[in-house]
Amino acid sequence: MKNRILLVLVLFFVLGSAMVSSMDSLSQTFKSVYFAIAMTVLIVVGLLSLYKYFRKTKH
Repeated sequence: MKNRILLVLVLFFVLGSAMVSSMDSLSQTFKSVYFAIAMTVLIVVGLLSLYKYFRKTKH
């Protein structure tokens, strides 16, 4: 269940970034805010996954 939520979150931000960048009707400010939020969330998800991986392999 947790992996499914994580997959939906990643797909939302990755596919959303492609969609937002192709829309000319959105303001540049909105695009920048969306990209910043997407990058932050994806970096946090990646760091948490790395932390869990290294924590699991240590024990």
